[in-house]
Amino acid sequence: MSTMTSESLAAGRTITEADIAAAFPQDGQAPDFTTRLALLRRLHSHYLAYMGGPETFQDVPRLNADPQLVAVEQAWLRWEDSQVDEAQLPKTAAEFRTWFLDVAERHVQPEFCHYLAEEATLSEIALFFMAEELVDSKFDDLMAMVQIGTAGVTKLTIAENYWDEMGEGKLDQMHTRMFEHSAQYMRKQLADRSIDMAELHSTEVYENACLLLMYGIHRHLVPRALGAMGVLEQSASPRFQAMVDGCTRLGVPEDVIEYQRIHVHVDADHGAEWFDGVFVPLVDRSPELLREISLGVVTRIRVANAYYSRIWQQMKGVR
Repeated sequence: MSTMTSESLAAGRTITEADIAAAFPQDGQAPDFTTRLALLRRLHSHYLAYMGGPETFQDVPRLNADPQLVAVEQAWLRWEDSQVDEAQLPKTAAEFRTWFLDVAERHVQPEFCHYLAEEATLSEIALFFMAEELVDSKFDDLMAMVQIGTAGVTKLTIAENYWDEMGEGKLDQMHTRMFEHSAQYMRKQLADRSIDMAELHSTEVYENACLLLMYGIHRHLVPRALGAMGVLEQSASPRFQAMVDGCTRLGVPEDVIEYQRIHVHVDADHGAEWFDGVFVPLVDRSPELLREISLGVVTRIRVANAYYSRIWQQMKGVR
């Protein structure tokens, strides 16, 4: 039986086969979520270190040099794939369009969006914002990484999206800088109310935070990253609009809302562009590539749905 805890994780305790089996059971048993959280936090730290800036070069891990983390990744991938009903995946490129638009439409979280727009307190919105920081902090780097090796209209589409992330060349309009400006305001709201952000340390949050990092860092998983990022872009606009509406209702300053406001339209455009410029040229290449992209779509949806359910529960705890 596993005994991994956050404390032993911080101390760098050796990951055992029992830890991995407990976190990602292959026998239909319920996972040990304490152990799963500890392993995901270890993975998350590893991914962030790998994507560090030039000044952290001495701390950047060599990819796949840690056999313990490789074992965690492999077990997690097997577990996620076992949750997918492959009979529901599209079998041809012709089926993909209708299938993708349908699953993306069912991923917009209308009840959660209504709550953000009409009912959530400022503390709840701030907590959700900080969860999003943990999940999406490296999105611009991931956008750059998935462009590697692409060609033609696919490369151009991803490059255009990346240019948007870069604020079209304007430093103060870079999305990461705009996000951090808003995050400073949201952190202060939580600090002023003595709300502990440790609530965000849950398996659902870390699964969502790690999934795109794992897909983007490992080149053989990039088709899954493209699928996951595509459904994210396709379905995100209603949540951004709900945040704009909720923040406006609560009197949040306009400069804090600006990051959310620009993404209402940017992500809607990106979703359509990603479908035509990334998916269409790729899904007809081979059944194997179609399957990988589709797996990225449905796994992102499953993980993100669990994340939204969990963060909504946490938000209501700080009302």
